[in-house]
Amino acid sequence: MSRHPVMVRQVCPLLPQEPQESPNLLLSAEFVWREGGVLELSYNLRPSQRDSDLLALALPCLEPTSGPATGSVTGSLQGDRRDELWKHSCFEAFIGLPDSQQYWELNVSPLGHWNLYSFERYRQSGSGLVEALPPAVTVRQTRRDFRCDVVLDLRPWWPIEGMPELGLTMVLEETNGRLSYWALSHPGEAADFHDRRSFLTC
Repeated sequence: MSRHPVMVRQVCPLLPQEPQESPNLLLSAEFVWREGGVLELSYNLRPSQRDSDLLALALPCLEPTSGPATGSVTGSLQGDRRDELWKHSCFEAFIGLPDSQQYWELNVSPLGHWNLYSFERYRQSGSGLVEALPPAVTVRQTRRDFRCDVVLDLRPWWPIEGMPELGLTMVLEETNGRLSYWALSHPGEAADFHDRRSFLTC
């Protein structure tokens, strides 16, 4: 039976499917679940070595909104709803209904484009696209770190009051076009973000 917490917060490292073939980065995902159906997500990227940067990644360059002395750029983004965002750098959340095979998949690009899909069971689409409110997306960027904050209101479509099971994942594209796949865990031999064995249960 699902719980009904007022708020749950957790920070988790994301691990690459192929460590030897993936960029030398430290990635993490944080979630805050608020009772009533609001999910806050934060994805953080930074190099694992102090003298490194993120210039090898295919991440957008935002227009500065803060003073040049800070070296950081912050922007609130309102992107379109688009398909196949996972073919490039993409922040993802898989939202599982407890005690059920049903789940949803949220995709958010570093430019704020997004989509939300529903699945009746493993990789079996139900109604497909979900009628949902666009998430609020904010990006903070420096030469050495990148953070994407996403606030998603589940209430128009989430069927219970309790907290979902969560799979937090990321696809990263390098400037040479190579993709790497990051998740809480990789229970199978190949990257498979739909695998419920990698979801957090609270």
